[in-house]
Order: sequence, then structure tokens, then C-alpha cells
Amino acid sequence: KCSLLDCSLEYMKKGAKQELPQPSVGENSLLEFSEYVPGKKLPPGKIPSTDFSDPEALTECARTKPSKNKSAPEKIVCPESGCTREFISRASLRKHLSVHSPRDHVCAECGKAFKESAKLKRHFLVHTGEKPFPCTFEGCGKRFSLSFNLRTHVRIHTGEKPFVCPFEGCRRKFIQSNNMKSHLLTHTKANTNQ
Repeated sequence: KCSLLDCSLEYMKKGAKQELPQPSVGENSLLEFSEYVPGKKLPPGKIPSTDFSDPEALTECARTKPSKNKSAPEKIVCPESGCTREFISRASLRKHLSVHSPRDHVCAECGKAFKESAKLKRHFLVHTGEKPFPCTFEGCGKRFSLSFNLRTHVRIHTGEKPFVCPFEGCRRKFIQSNNMKSHLLTHTKANTNQ
């Protein structure tokens, strides 16, 4: 009886159709197999069901990267009191924490407060009237204070309507998500009137 590694190497060399030993299911068998693939852990549930008589399945099993967590990823809870949000990564939590930060950036014109200086700078364009984002389509000449508004406007020229009504049988498409959301109300009103 040869080890799993020796048998598989022998199989690959000879190209013979010999039956390779199937590992038994259990803690020890998985640990033994991981010794044959240096530096790799087994992906959950991969080894016992893999057909080792197929060389492609064997090489695929060896190539498969193991998952970092064998169980479901642990949720990271927001540390702010009263907040019940949970996140799958620290990066997501960091992004969320800005929601809890104080609104220290206050507009001198209208007194509106923002949590980030970048948001205040963007808001201030409302007061200055500056519109640094021009439409590049010939003959249009419209200008926008926010790049987002320009991107949305360009869809008028291109005809792109990325927002599709999710109701079955309705094929309406929209340039802006807000237009689609308004349209969805027509479906809910139709359902309540029936």
C-alpha cells in the first residue's frame, strides 16, 4: 500500500488506470493529507468526495486554495452604543464609523454641517455657482457642479437606461434610480386597487 502522494505521483508518471486509495473521513485523515501538500490546508469537504482516479480532479484538489475560515466569517459589531450594525471586515467597520462622527465642518453661508471636509467643499459649490464639469457632447453646453450629475446627464445622450423595473412583465427602464423608484409606486398602487 502506497501513500496518497506516492500513488498519485506514480499514476501521473505511468498514466495507468490504477485505483488510488481513498482517504478515510475523520480528523486524522485530513491532517495526514495536509502533510502531503506542504503549506496548504484542506478546503472544507473537498477530500472525501473527490475522485482521485481522475488526474484532473486530483490536480484541481491540490491547486484549490483553502478558505481562511472553516466556519462562517465572524461578524464585527459596531462599538458605538445604540448601534446594532455588524460587518464582515474591519474596513467596512471603519467606513461605517464616519456615520457616528460629529458634524464639525460647518458651511459659513448657510450653517449646514458635515462630517467630512470633502463633503463641505462639494456642498459649497451650491453657493458659488461653480460648475466645473461640462458635458462633452457636441452642441450640449450644459455644465454641472458634481461629476455624478454629469455622469447621469450623459445617459440622456447615450440612451443608456441601467435601472430596470424589477416587476415581472414590466420592461420599463430608467436613466436614474429615483425615476425607477417613483415608477415602482405605480405597481404598488395597482396592487392595492385590485
